[in-house]
Amino acid sequence: MSWLLTLLAIAAASLVWWIVRRLFWYRRLFAVPHLMEVGQGLAGVKQTAMRDMIASEAKGVESPDDARILRTSAGLVLLYTIGQGAPGTYVHHASISIPGRPTAHAVGETFILLWAKLLGIEYGRLALDVSPMTVHHAEFVLNEQEQSEFAQRPIEAPTAEWLQAFLAECTTARQNLRRDRNLVRNITQPT
Repeated sequence: MSWLLTLLAIAAASLVWWIVRRLFWYRRLFAVPHLMEVGQGLAGVKQTAMRDMIASEAKGVESPDDARILRTSAGLVLLYTIGQGAPGTYVHHASISIPGRPTAHAVGETFILLWAKLLGIEYGRLALDVSPMTVHHAEFVLNEQEQSEFAQRPIEAPTAEWLQAFLAECTTARQNLRRDRNLVRNITQPT
């Protein structure tokens, strides 16, 4: 009987340890310094995505060292590509994941919204989906004139105050996001 109590105590302690580790990791992930890291890294990723646009027949990113991939100190990965859509349109695509573990909706959606906000894109223009592997995807489409204006618009490095305001609006904004269940299917299946 004492071995059973010992086993239960070990299991309970392990569970508590796992929960505490996850809480600290999430706190680090959503901390202002980590959000700032994403904000500071996005400018270079945008420049590369603008330069290395995906042609309609191309397969896109094939190297894990591609400069359109932003990897953060907390383990978040953001992939940003731009491709030609219908004639005269440009499709901007982001994927958010935490390699090696499931990416919670709160994580994927928050960092998708941060990506859009830093780029100056209204949340209502986003279409979102989640793959079976919990990679969070988002797209928005710009016409020729919007793309030209977008290319000239710099990404301002976010301040701590700006990021605090972003986090405050994020919960409400996440509730109003538009889901497109065909987004992932359109990405993974050739046309």
